Amino acid sequence: MSLKKRVFIADDDEAVLTSLQRLLQLSDFEVEVTRHPKEIVDKIKAFRPDIILLDLLMPNLGGLEICEMLNSDDQTQGIPIIVISALGREEDIKRAYRLGVIGYFVKPYDFNDLLKEIRRTIAYKEAKPE
Repeated sequence: MSLKKRVFIADDDEAVLTSLQRLLQLSDFEVEVTRHPKEIVDKIKAFRPDIILLDLLMPNLGGLEICEMLNSDDQTQGIPIIVISALGREEDIKRAYRLGVIGYFVKPYDFNDLLKEIRRTIAYKEAKPE
């Protein structure tokens, strides 16, 4: 059984997905990815990540709708979500936080800042009593 923390990444941009996956693997995380919004919930249920990195702008199903789906499902609610998006408008950011995301990074972002937020969030979640 792996002791590595698990990160799930959903982004329709192949270059972003591949580079982020590789950087997180090099940072000692187990990583699962998808470019297809309609398979996100099922893949998350199967992978059981410690944290989710979610793009908001994806075809057919937006990231905010995915947040709502994850929050309303007993198996996925409570998994911390960090948004990584090109949407930097204040109303988009506020709406995401209202839906329960714990972090919001606007592309392009600094990977080291994202990595710190991932580690901080996982540590907080583990320290928090259920």
